[in-house]
Amino acid sequence: METKTEQYKERLAHLKGLPLVDKNIRVAGIVTEFIESKHPNVQMIVVGGLSVEYYTTGQYATVDINFVATSHEEIMNSLVELGFERQGKDCYLKDLQVSIEIPDNYLEGSYDKVRDILTEDNCVVHMISPEDIFCDRLRALVHWREKEQLKWMTKLYEVNELNQDYIYSQLRGNKEKEVAHIFFNTIKEQEQ
Repeated sequence: METKTEQYKERLAHLKGLPLVDKNIRVAGIVTEFIESKHPNVQMIVVGGLSVEYYTTGQYATVDINFVATSHEEIMNSLVELGFERQGKDCYLKDLQVSIEIPDNYLEGSYDKVRDILTEDNCVVHMISPEDIFCDRLRALVHWREKEQLKWMTKLYEVNELNQDYIYSQLRGNKEKEVAHIFFNTIKEQEQ
């Protein structure tokens, strides 16, 4: 009789050969279901590139999956059970060419705004809100001068109905608020 872990390994193996944009969200769903079934007190929340990919309907592509979650070591050990290889603080599944990182144990944003996304495999992926990922990209633009983030902020705005009041409530310091103000005013002018 097949163990639960072997069943999850098989589900992952079936994703081999899928395009990156389809594969990563499904891997995230299977991994989330597996980890949360083993560790009921852990909530795996997708952040980073995969959330940008999802909220821009595949216009952004990422090769890794970033989660925010507590219990880093337990998660890493569970991923190794699934066939991932430990590489420092991250795990890599060679057959699918996917890397999983857990850069933090605390969500930079609102847990109340986390969205549950249902994958094709009927798995739930907990995803940072589009507003919070917008704020993350804005901070990268402001503090690390990553100018390409402006493109992704624009795509996030175009594809999603962003709550601007919430975004402003999450921004820190005058510079972040100033850049947001310029961004939203510019967009508004272009729409007229």
